[in-house]
Amino acid sequence: MTGKLNILSTKDFENRIKELMKTKAPITMIDAIVLFCQQNNLEIETAASLISNKMKAVIESEAIKGKMITPKNAKLPI
Repeated sequence: MTGKLNILSTKDFENRIKELMKTKAPITMIDAIVLFCQQNNLEIETAASLISNKMKAVIESEAIKGKMITPKNAKLPI
């Protein structure tokens, strides 16, 4: 599919990203995906198509924690 990588499925991609997160800890999933793309000459757009729903949930959680986005059901504290 992508030359030398031979990524067969979303699950395989997820496993590679999780392994990279373990070896480069502490690193966020977002950073791990970007690093993986850089190391393997993979376009970010290609990686985006391989991100599972489970990974999307982790990325959303990281983005909320890093204050990059607000929670969907944000309420004023009153």
